[in-house]
Amino acid sequence: MIASLTGVLEQRDNNAAIINVGGVGFLCLMSTSSLMALGSVGSTVRVETLLLMKNDALALYGFAGAEERALFESLTSVSGVGAKYALAILSAYAPTELTNIIQTGDATRLTAVSGIGKKTAQRIILELKGSLDTLAGLTGAETPEAGSAEAEAALALQAMGFSAAEIALAFAGNEEANAPDEQRSASDLIRLALKKLG
Repeated sequence: MIASLTGVLEQRDNNAAIINVGGVGFLCLMSTSSLMALGSVGSTVRVETLLLMKNDALALYGFAGAEERALFESLTSVSGVGAKYALAILSAYAPTELTNIIQTGDATRLTAVSGIGKKTAQRIILELKGSLDTLAGLTGAETPEAGSAEAEAALALQAMGFSAAEIALAFAGNEEANAPDEQRSASDLIRLALKKLG
């Protein structure tokens, strides 16, 4: 299985990117947020990947980080939610925000995604709510609250190419720093994380 790709971003459109690795161009289907995080065409990028069979053909999906990939796999395990709709959901909501939506049972926000009806939204919440503790472990002991400084910092670090495991390591022990977490800005947390990650 192709778990990740590191190469030069050759092309990007609304739902996919072509990444050249050693002269071979890999077409990666991606969420809007992950595509935006890639940077400019011609730059070196790294994405987490998942290879799936789609309509009797192989399709490669790319993600900004391991948390998004795990959520994609969980979403596609729900009956009636294929890869297309999973990417649409991940395009609408960042991983931490989506996790919070499912944890709180906010089906209305899920139905705001084109193609996701009320029954499908309720099914997603019912089937995934219990598994989110495991998913939350990808970014630390608990999922940062959507919109919080830690959530913003985690997303920025993912865009820089750090894995979810590296981000969790960087955030570990934050309580030992001088200022309380609630007083730190996202930029402060990013600076501390980069220092810890070397």
